Amino acid sequence: MKKLLYVLILFSFLFINTVSVNAKEKVTIYFFHGRGCPHCAEEEKFLDNLKTKYDNIVIKDYEVWYNDENKKLMDKVKKELKTESSGVPFTVISDVGTIGYTDSIGRKLDRLVDFYSTEKSIDAVKLIEEGKYKPAEKNKFKEKEKEEDEATTFNFPFIGKVKARNLSLISATIAIGLVDGFNPCAMWVLIFLISILVTMKDRKKMWWLGGTFLLTSAICYFLILLFWSGITEALNGFNPLYLKLIIAVVALIGAVINIRAFIISDDSGCVVVDDKKRKPIIQKIKKYTTEKSFKAGIIGIALLALSVNLIELACSAGLPAMFTGLLGINDIAIPKSLWYIFVYTLAFMLDDVIIFIIAMKTMKVAAISSKYNKYSHLVGGLIMLIIGLLVIFKPEWLMFTFS
Repeated sequence: MKKLLYVLILFSFLFINTVSVNAKEKVTIYFFHGRGCPHCAEEEKFLDNLKTKYDNIVIKDYEVWYNDENKKLMDKVKKELKTESSGVPFTVISDVGTIGYTDSIGRKLDRLVDFYSTEKSIDAVKLIEEGKYKPAEKNKFKEKEKEEDEATTFNFPFIGKVKARNLSLISATIAIGLVDGFNPCAMWVLIFLISILVTMKDRKKMWWLGGTFLLTSAICYFLILLFWSGITEALNGFNPLYLKLIIAVVALIGAVINIRAFIISDDSGCVVVDDKKRKPIIQKIKKYTTEKSFKAGIIGIALLALSVNLIELACSAGLPAMFTGLLGINDIAIPKSLWYIFVYTLAFMLDDVIIFIIAMKTMKVAAISSKYNKYSHLVGGLIMLIIGLLVIFKPEWLMFTFS
């Protein structure tokens, strides 16, 4: 087992490091904009961030609303590149032009820079200015985009065709959060707590105790994610290569651990907390739910939720670390990351809240299949494996780059 982990770590480092040291082609970005244009201002911020990510880009900006010469050049370039819209911003990389600025266009510009960092580009704007431009029969970038779109387009029943490229970071946040929420190690505590609460006569106390457990768990998890986010932001600021390496290693190790847990674990699905460790937790639940003092019961349940979440984190530490790593490589820094962490926490708590509300309304404990417990490890492991491999072989697919 240890040998396999060492091989994964070494392979990830060598591959990522090899890719990073390849000689990069210079990429020139022509940015035609208007002074006072809000979309132009947005793209200008995006391009400033892009300069910190790529050290091989040169940005040439042309203000066109108050400069007639620049406007004439822009109109000439648009005509040669067969761009019909008259709006700004207008951005050209090689012989590919984009009009306007949106999250999607930002992602496309990022892909263009990444592509022409290894492929020879043509300076279409300069050639057009000199009257020497001749359109190429085929554009390698557009051909590559078409091939990847076809390869990553999936046809789902009732939903239709979905392009993986068009998935946003918020979609990835919700998906990983939901998978993380189906954690067999955390679920059993809630189920046992509910089994005690439904036997109580005081409905108000039931809701308060259960709600306190869920709220404390959510706050605790939010703070844990914030802690991970701080670490990944520091690593990304120090050296983005190290962050990618750590994400790849964490994801692959997490995949091995989860898939191994699926294979060797019993039907409980949890390999972190055995029966011996569960006994004191069960005793505490019984103690706090039978407290005569309402305040003492609330405080006790809150402390229980805090301790349980810290202990059970070992069962799924890989997913939170991997998620905050994705925020890091997409340059989502604090405080902007707080929104994504909040959404992740909501997705993580969703199944717990649904089970709790159903139990309180029906006064019955929902049965959780042992197969669900066991297979949650497999699903989590496969997601980690996919993300780990993407970080190594196709990191640009994880670069959502949107505001």
